[in-house]
Amino acid sequence: MPEDVVITIVVNGQPTQVEANPDASLQSLIGPALTQTGNAGQPPENWELRDAQGKELTAHDKVEAFIGQTLFLNLKAGFGG
Repeated sequence: MPEDVVITIVVNGQPTQVEANPDASLQSLIGPALTQTGNAGQPPENWELRDAQGKELTAHDKVEAFIGQTLFLNLKAGFGG
């Protein structure tokens, strides 16, 4: 079994570190990142992950492809609180 890795996710400008299995999907990072940063007002499906270049990532991409990178989690357009 692969060891968990730490991925840095910036949620609305606030960085947090989430532990994850490299074989897990990026979707598995959203809930913990929101909880750790106190962003409980919107459900996980209203958020989108992007890489440092601003490319939207799919929820099914694997964590292992993003080890060492910082990801950005923001509300999808049209959702606000």
